[in-house]
Amino acid sequence: MSQGEDSARGFVKGYQEGLQDAWEEIIKLCTKGYTSRELQIMAKTKRSMLYQQVQQKVDELERALGHKLTVQEVQAPATPAPSQPVQLTPGWSYVIKEERPDKSFGLFLTLLSSGARGLCISRTHPDVLKQKYKFEAETLWLTKTETAQASGNVKGTEYVSPNNLAHLASSIRDYLGKGENGAVIIEGLEYLITQNDFKSVLKFVQLVNEQVVLDKGFLLIPADQGTMDPKDFSLIEREMSQVV
Repeated sequence: MSQGEDSARGFVKGYQEGLQDAWEEIIKLCTKGYTSRELQIMAKTKRSMLYQQVQQKVDELERALGHKLTVQEVQAPATPAPSQPVQLTPGWSYVIKEERPDKSFGLFLTLLSSGARGLCISRTHPDVLKQKYKFEAETLWLTKTETAQASGNVKGTEYVSPNNLAHLASSIRDYLGKGENGAVIIEGLEYLITQNDFKSVLKFVQLVNEQVVLDKGFLLIPADQGTMDPKDFSLIEREMSQVV
């Protein structure tokens, strides 16, 4: 058998195994009662981890082969072209279109380094975000976990149910009301939408926006446009001062 035929057979086998694994994962998710929007969010998250999983397989192959694979054999995801710097203005709100909140937390760090007070509201545990993005700020963790809610403040983290939008809005209002230069980042817009009806979340965003204007603060909301209904996302965009 020629080297070309070996490569073709290897490609077909890998392609088949990849499709099989993907469909098995879809079947598992579909049997757990998730909504279509929740499935979309989880699928996006898993897709963003593909390169890391492929790299792990590459490492295994390199150990088996005893040599490094060339750059041409394995390509990393393309690096997006650098975007124009964002002008952060007091009293403005920003929605940042991205699958991962890297740019959003970069802007948050910029505000903190310039002397702004920071409040991080997140679906991801704040300790994880602080370790990854290296920031210090007050935090609210969006969670429905009963043990977390009952435990009170742990490591300085306050727990808020994603269904309690009124309490969340009140906490943001109180924080911004402490003075100008308050920066709020909300990581988990999609999660809030899956846990409430969209109109309630839109009203929540409108209330926070009004408070940002009154107190000359900053609001940053990272959002994955692909996980949201286009009409819903356009309504969120209209409420914001700038779309990044």
